[in-house]
Amino acid sequence: MSNDKKGGDNVVGLGQCKSEKCSKKEDKMGFCKEHYGWFKEGLLTREGKRPSDFDKKYQAFMHRKKVA
Repeated sequence: MSNDKKGGDNVVGLGQCKSEKCSKKEDKMGFCKEHYGWFKEGLLTREGKRPSDFDKKYQAFMHRKKVA
């Protein structure tokens, strides 16, 4: 197999968190522990980018976190 293909393998190496501006070590699915929680709440995409409605989702997330 050549390494020229764009798709890449499904093998994930241990490295940095996928989230923008995060330099922590990855834990689950390429995210650190904090950003994995954000991913599960819909605050990050699989690529580690913020969705278009991030502000709305973040406010709802913080409200739920505050109540709990």
